[in-house]
Amino acid sequence: MKQERNKTDNQSSLDFLTREKFYSDHILNSSRSMISVINRDYVYVKVNKTFCNAQRGMAGSIIGKSLGDVWGEETFIKNIKHNVDKCFAGATIKYEASFITPQAGKRFFEVIFRPFPVDSGKITHLLAETFDITDLKLTEKVAIEKEEEFRKFETNLPIGFLRCKPDGSIIHGNKAFLQIMDCTSENSLFSANLRDYYAEKGIFDLHVEQLTDSKPKSFGRVPLKTCSGKEIVCRISGFMSLDETGDPSYIDFAFEDSTRELMLENRLLEAQKLETIGALAGGIAHDFNNILATISGYAELLIDDLPCPSLSSEKVAKIQMAVNKARSLTNQILTFSRQVEQQKVPVSVYEVLRETIGFVKSAAPPTVTIKSTCRDKKKYVFADPTQLFRVFLNLMTNAIQALEDKKGSISVTLTIEEGKKVRGDLNNVIVADEYVLVTFRDTGKGMDPSLLRRIFEPFFTSREVGKGSGLGLSVVHGIVSEMDGAILVSSEKGKGSIFYIYLPVYVEETGQTVFKGIKKKLLFITGNRHESKILSLALESAGFEMIHSSEISHFNKILADPQSRPDIIIYMSDSEQIRIDDMANSFQKNGVSPPCIIITDSNQDMTGENLVNLGIISQHLVKPVSLKEIESAIQLSIKR
Repeated sequence: MKQERNKTDNQSSLDFLTREKFYSDHILNSSRSMISVINRDYVYVKVNKTFCNAQRGMAGSIIGKSLGDVWGEETFIKNIKHNVDKCFAGATIKYEASFITPQAGKRFFEVIFRPFPVDSGKITHLLAETFDITDLKLTEKVAIEKEEEFRKFETNLPIGFLRCKPDGSIIHGNKAFLQIMDCTSENSLFSANLRDYYAEKGIFDLHVEQLTDSKPKSFGRVPLKTCSGKEIVCRISGFMSLDETGDPSYIDFAFEDSTRELMLENRLLEAQKLETIGALAGGIAHDFNNILATISGYAELLIDDLPCPSLSSEKVAKIQMAVNKARSLTNQILTFSRQVEQQKVPVSVYEVLRETIGFVKSAAPPTVTIKSTCRDKKKYVFADPTQLFRVFLNLMTNAIQALEDKKGSISVTLTIEEGKKVRGDLNNVIVADEYVLVTFRDTGKGMDPSLLRRIFEPFFTSREVGKGSGLGLSVVHGIVSEMDGAILVSSEKGKGSIFYIYLPVYVEETGQTVFKGIKKKLLFITGNRHESKILSLALESAGFEMIHSSEISHFNKILADPQSRPDIIIYMSDSEQIRIDDMANSFQKNGVSPPCIIITDSNQDMTGENLVNLGIISQHLVKPVSLKEIESAIQLSIKR
């Protein structure tokens, strides 16, 4: 009976163990995780069905194999062995790794190694549980990529994004906001309050009040102060988020820097205003010139009827001088209004600039230092050289006046800029692939914004009454505009001004015709060296054969030789070596009377000169003169 009972008990135990093994195997094989048991020899002694499916094998084909056989020796040594050894030392190990599986290729896993001790406490096996987290990893990767994409979008977009508390305390600002507000780092924002960046007090609180309905709002252009103290204008939009109780949580703002946009709008308005003023002034100048022509004509008739010299002839001469001054002013107005056609030829900007700097240096006070940097000396523009000289001379003269007899400097630079690069600065249709950029920088008194807006208006001047006509910069604007160029200016009170002259680089085109003078021989009697050089350059570019003379002996030699005798003479009245009396004597001695064009200052009286009395002058031009005026005078003189 006892044997029967023992046999029954053994069978029950065996059945229990069988059931337990069935249940444990069923649980292991039903698990979605890869479960295995590994001995101290790094050999698999048990694996579940999930493990076998991942390895595309049966349990019998895996049990008895080492970890190196299953996962590859290199992977085992680099990624698995040190973790297994830690587990056999008694630690539970958890880590993430990627492995190549036969069924699905590269997969990501979370691996847990647990020590599997026996009754003696010695660790002979470990339980490895491996979870496939590939889908989770891919989801995390997509989330990270989306987050990075949004971060780049937020960072690279030229719109400043800022989050702050309702009281204005700044929580976060993107890179664009830092750049707009001229801040060095985001950390500098955390100690700041947004209301401190508003130029006008109370505007921020008004914006917060308008955002309490939790609807997006656009506040238009708002003046702000940057971290460096500079005032800018930004277009601001905002949205307030509420918490669960309905109380304000935080506010998101978007900032678009409208400073440049506003500047371009103001520049457009200024251009339209100048165009209107120019049209009005030009019409008046034309009518006034007709009146001056009448006055001048009758004055010349009076001179012929009056004995010379006499008190009456001197009075008429004064009238003629006044007419010349008035004509000079009206010509400047017409230049500003772009109603005077320029005679343009290809001209080297460097040559004109060099002569201008030399002319100014010779007359500048010793307290003024003039520096120049010319990086490209071979570029040409299509211009009237005399008018270009006038532009540079006016700007440098203004710079000297801005120094107010104080010690200072004028810096002149010549560079070449690509048309695409200056498109934003010029804000108009680009007419050339390259532009010559001439910059005039002075360390003078500078100008405030109210003055800066009016500097190109005719007759506007900041100088004392009687010390300026107010036409210098307006004439410069007209000449540069006529050349399809642009003039920009920046200035700061007490620190000086910078004028930027953009001129399109000349490119010779097939079929393009440039004015060529009738191939005549011109004798040019020079006056001021630099001014004469520009006039000579203009005439040579126009195609005339030039002969220069500055001494009376050389002049006499030219007139005595029929082969070298000129067709026309251009005489600068400020010539120091050849006087008008000497010219008249030479004409009588050699029995010649070539037509003569004389160029004088507007305040110079020529009525008492022998050359005038002898009737040798064919044309009288008053400075400043243009190539167009000289060309017209030459053609009229030749026709006589």
